[in-house]
Amino acid sequence: MLQEKEAAGTRTRILDIARDLIAAQGYSSTSIAQIAEKLGTSKAALYYHFKSKEEILDALLGEPFEAMKDLRDACTRPGAKPEEVLGGLIDCISGPGSCLAIFENDPSVLHEWAQRNKLDEEWQKVITALVGPKPTTANVIKARAAIAAAKQGTFAALELNDGTLSKDARAEVLAAALRALG
Repeated sequence: MLQEKEAAGTRTRILDIARDLIAAQGYSSTSIAQIAEKLGTSKAALYYHFKSKEEILDALLGEPFEAMKDLRDACTRPGAKPEEVLGGLIDCISGPGSCLAIFENDPSVLHEWAQRNKLDEEWQKVITALVGPKPTTANVIKARAAIAAAKQGTFAALELNDGTLSKDARAEVLAAALRALG
């Protein structure tokens, strides 16, 4: 039992260190050796917990991706309103998806992880929930702008308030996203 707790603690420390290193220098520039060094252990010991750097990335993004799937499921139910879709996105980003900001603009993560997990298809489902199955070009542009407003607005609100999204800030972000949607 104690060994399991220690292993879980070590695994959490590995993920925390990896997240910090990736945030600072990017996924492709972060090595297993660097993670092991910061952890104060050998690469072999780190491989006991994770078989590869890709497995570490999967562990870091697993919870946000599951939250994204939950959001997609809620968005695609019949009768979902834009306020619910965009509000759900804001809640996802401010909750389990908050670490996505670290990875969102890292091309190596987008290539490595997003393609493997078909993230573009997930986003397309959210867009379709906002504009319907046969939208005009203008509606797709508005939906993407609304999603960008929700994402970036949430990231900004979290940054400005020490990682917490207040009720007022959430309302302001949602209002901005809805304005972008038109």
